[in-house]
Amino acid sequence: MADILEAVFKRHGCLNSQPQTGDQSVFCNRSTECSSVVVAGERGISRALLFLAAVTAAADLDLKVLFYTHTAIQKFPVPVNETMTDLKPDSLKKIKFVYRRSLEELLLDVASQHELASGAAASAPSLVLVDGLDSYLHGIGVGGGGGSGGGSGVGSGGSRKDEMSTTAHLAALLMDTSSFLTRIHEEMADSRGMERGAVIPCRVIASYHSDVEAMTADPVLGVLDRYFPTRCTLVKDAGSSGGGDEFAHEWQVYLSGTGVRHGAANELEWYLVVHANGAMEFSPITKPVAPRNPDQQMERV
Repeated sequence: MADILEAVFKRHGCLNSQPQTGDQSVFCNRSTECSSVVVAGERGISRALLFLAAVTAAADLDLKVLFYTHTAIQKFPVPVNETMTDLKPDSLKKIKFVYRRSLEELLLDVASQHELASGAAASAPSLVLVDGLDSYLHGIGVGGGGGSGGGSGVGSGGSRKDEMSTTAHLAALLMDTSSFLTRIHEEMADSRGMERGAVIPCRVIASYHSDVEAMTADPVLGVLDRYFPTRCTLVKDAGSSGGGDEFAHEWQVYLSGTGVRHGAANELEWYLVVHANGAMEFSPITKPVAPRNPDQQMERV
């Protein structure tokens, strides 16, 4: 089965013109260690991609989804609204939105999934989404101010060492929870006489917005890269106009890291066009491209 991000790309236009190779994925999936992704880009576009992943996982892949966000959802992004017109009534019930306004609340809730899943294995999620890791780490939007609001985040006032340590702690907890939830699903499969190979590993997809122009210079993202096997980088093309729409914005989508199947990142690259009405459309580049370092092309994402 293709990975969730690939399923999103396909549903919204990507890979439809790409020659298919059976069940082969650009990701080295079927492994918990290769299944989690950090999405690096502007907050709006990254959040929309996480919403699309949630809806695709619930509606197309029949997976239970746990979606963490630090701000209340007033409305769904336009691409999600378009997708929801085709959804079955029960699909959204598979997505559980959890509002945790501070880093401490997020850490406690993620840690509690071990106990919750042990007591109710059937309700254990197969996809955990975290919207805005940077907001949790830096205390953005909490209590009406930056780092205020009950010690939420370490970005303002805390030392760089503390920030790196907290980032590593949060990332490690997310990966550990992913592995634990995968084992819960495997044990449930055993009890039902199913093969463990049929179990989809629990994935974590989290978004991160960097204020550092060159992403290689962002120490927080460097820490996240050590824990998340795959990075999906969204690079906005300055002054781009997609599909003849003068108000459209075009993004380049890069996959990198140990979670990408060897050689695949050099064979597939995507363009994402965000139209004036907010609709998102992915399109593939099918010919091989030379390896490129997205960090060197990164604007202020």
